[in-house]
Amino acid sequence: MENRAVHRQAVEVLARQLELCRAVPGRVGVVLTDGTTDPVLEASAVQALIQVGAHPQTVSIDGQPPTGPGADLAASGRPDIIINLFNGYLDPLDTMIPAYARMLSVVANSTGDLRGIVPHAGLSRRVRRGMDLLRAGQELHVGDREGTDLRIGLDGTRQWKHDGLAAAPGTEAQWPRGMIGTAPAVGTAKGTVVMSPGDIWLPMGWYARSPVTLTIEGGRLVGMEGPRSETDAIRAHLASVGSPSAYRLDAVEIGLLWIDRPRPPALFEPDFADSFGIADRYGHVVIATGDYPTVGIACCLRSATVAVDEIAAVRSGSLQGDLAPDVYEQAAHRHPL
Repeated sequence: MENRAVHRQAVEVLARQLELCRAVPGRVGVVLTDGTTDPVLEASAVQALIQVGAHPQTVSIDGQPPTGPGADLAASGRPDIIINLFNGYLDPLDTMIPAYARMLSVVANSTGDLRGIVPHAGLSRRVRRGMDLLRAGQELHVGDREGTDLRIGLDGTRQWKHDGLAAAPGTEAQWPRGMIGTAPAVGTAKGTVVMSPGDIWLPMGWYARSPVTLTIEGGRLVGMEGPRSETDAIRAHLASVGSPSAYRLDAVEIGLLWIDRPRPPALFEPDFADSFGIADRYGHVVIATGDYPTVGIACCLRSATVAVDEIAAVRSGSLQGDLAPDVYEQAAHRHPL
């Protein structure tokens, strides 16, 4: 009974996201799968396409994607939208999107990951306003009551976003996601990052259990202070990467994705630290080192304050101003699908 209820809810959530992506009734919608795709998630995607009036077709990939731009996808009947459930994402998938189609890459591994997701146009508006703030800013400041005090320059930096919308032909979006991010201007990052108990070390998915202070100078991690029980593990992880770029400050990201929970998570909530979408969650601030595809560490601060040119974006883990949900988005979460 519970599985059927989860399935029905996943269909409703997926269908609503397809509507936000402007899926066209009467057109073909392709569900792209591989051998590891959760069959319930696949069935939910097919049913969601039917619910929005599309004609679903399934294309299964085993190992490597079909060759050539749009191969097999265009042959499936000029698809309007492609729901990508291919867990082993490969860069060649980008070449498979016909110029007239959109690809919605579902980063959830199961329908259970969609619990608490409430698709709403307000997320895209907040992401857009956050990007405007970053683009217009000269300096970003991250702080908290525990001693974090990091400043980075924004002039001419690379910035990015995820809002889960694939609304324009030939585009791809990851969903459910919601965040804005910026790289620091070269050599400008300076200050300290304090990991407090309850903050999360990524990509390992560990809770910080004792305070650890990271020192950043000239855009690089140059010092780490704290109990050896914490710092030895982080130093070992960085050393295992085997590249000096693992110590370079690469990004600051702000999570905007609102995931409903029956109650706020406890400080050391079991399974929360490595739960789905942890870095994108509402009010989380991630400070990451590395140089893609090299991954260093990422400090997920749960109660940070962020300002761009002294304009508050996050205060003690709560989104502010244009990044905060409006009354319509709040109402949607009070009365979810």
